[in-house]
Amino acid sequence: MDEQLDFAPCGYVSLNDESTILDINKTLLGLLDYKLQELQGQHINLILTHASQTFYQLYFFPMIRLQEKVDAMYIALKTKSGQEIPILLNASRNKRGGKFFNDCACFPMKERYEYEQALLAAKKETDQRNQMKKKQIEELGMLRNELECKQNELLELNEKLRTLAETDGLTGLKNRRCLQESLTLNLNSQAGQLQPISLLLMDIDYFKEINDTYGHMTGDRVLQEMGQLLEEESRKEDIAARYGGEEFALILPNTDKSDALKIAERIRLHVEKANWGKSAITISIGAATLQPGDTESSLQSKADNALYASKNGGRNQVTHASDLT
Repeated sequence: MDEQLDFAPCGYVSLNDESTILDINKTLLGLLDYKLQELQGQHINLILTHASQTFYQLYFFPMIRLQEKVDAMYIALKTKSGQEIPILLNASRNKRGGKFFNDCACFPMKERYEYEQALLAAKKETDQRNQMKKKQIEELGMLRNELECKQNELLELNEKLRTLAETDGLTGLKNRRCLQESLTLNLNSQAGQLQPISLLLMDIDYFKEINDTYGHMTGDRVLQEMGQLLEEESRKEDIAARYGGEEFALILPNTDKSDALKIAERIRLHVEKANWGKSAITISIGAATLQPGDTESSLQSKADNALYASKNGGRNQVTHASDLT
């Protein structure tokens, strides 16, 4: 303890959370007629009157833990000879070296009446608190259970909202916004690594004619079944999404050009051979594989160009961006 604090015009004592006296200045030692070695390491109760011990446990300790400070608390100290000294106590809770300290400044009171009145009021309130303790514990338990239920309901609602925010309502696949985020995440996670990433963009051939001929309800059913087909053809790590309208996309992590073309061709054949009811359905597919310097935007642009090449080349075929001149 530095000399200024040691001889400050008020008492100072520092306690840990077990109410053990860690340090005390000479001003307070002189007031209590103790030596440092007699108090250091002792419980604070050694220098508290009996009534103040109860007051300390019920008010001071909970308040310092909850509010991290105590302002203008009236309490009584006991000297070595047993003399009672009323004081005004201010305290703050501080962290030093990873440990908490409860630092207290003690001001001897000139007016004792106010202290005694506060102590009597504290005793009365203590009696009332003891009577209400069981009821408060029960109410606290009920509130805790209610809070846990509300928290669980909120977590479930947040999960539902998150799912709705990233899911296409018609097909159940991821929506385009989620696709963009997933593509960005995959590209960032693979930055500087050797694992390839491929992207497939797919478009249902002559979809407008399906809507015009059989109606939009049939068109919606085709989109739903196409979404289910893509889910069935996707691997666990793949991300299938509705890109927009009759267009779909498939992110293929850890997939090079050769494997991307195999997957795309398998999907194309599955669509071609599937039973669509009134009309045969085919798709055109554009594929692109990440190259050094590519971004999510450039990768999508390459796949889009490959898709247009498939459609312009007669539809119902697969084209890889790297094969375009």
